[in-house]
Amino acid sequence: MKDYQKILLYLYPRLHRLIRCAGEVVEGRAVASGRETDTEACIERLLKLIGFRNALLYLSGELEAVLAHLTREEAYLLEYKYFRRKKKLEGEFAAMQLNCSERTYFRRQARLESKLNALFMRRGMDEEWFMCVLGGFPYIRDALARIQAKGAGAFAEKRFRGAPAHRPMKKAPEYQKTSSASS
Repeated sequence: MKDYQKILLYLYPRLHRLIRCAGEVVEGRAVASGRETDTEACIERLLKLIGFRNALLYLSGELEAVLAHLTREEAYLLEYKYFRRKKKLEGEFAAMQLNCSERTYFRRQARLESKLNALFMRRGMDEEWFMCVLGGFPYIRDALARIQAKGAGAFAEKRFRGAPAHRPMKKAPEYQKTSSASS
């Protein structure tokens, strides 16, 4: 999976909050614009913020369309690896349990990443599209630089003990030989 696709997936759970906050910032700056002496620069900043909000709204719709093509198991794998929404994992996916080996789990994740890549490409969401639509915004550029520098762990939250996670099949208990030493 390409870095820009990871950014899209890590942003997805935060999109609605980002859209709301961008709108609030535009409104706040518009109200405070009366104090500015350079009206043209103020309008340019407001238009950039409105453009960012509109790009996020468009992205939200595109991601919803891509994610609609996933099976329940694929949605669970995606939720667990990228979104990490505890309420969703404990609510909607509470009964979900993957009884497979760790190796099979990683194979399924790789298959899911390939499928997502194909879905992104089918909708025209390639790297050129990403840079054209979102690359001009500092928040997105910083996120991309962060993932390129630190890898996948840049946005992954630390998993907590007892999380509703991938549960490998239980191994048969190993019996230890006990030595009966006489005293």
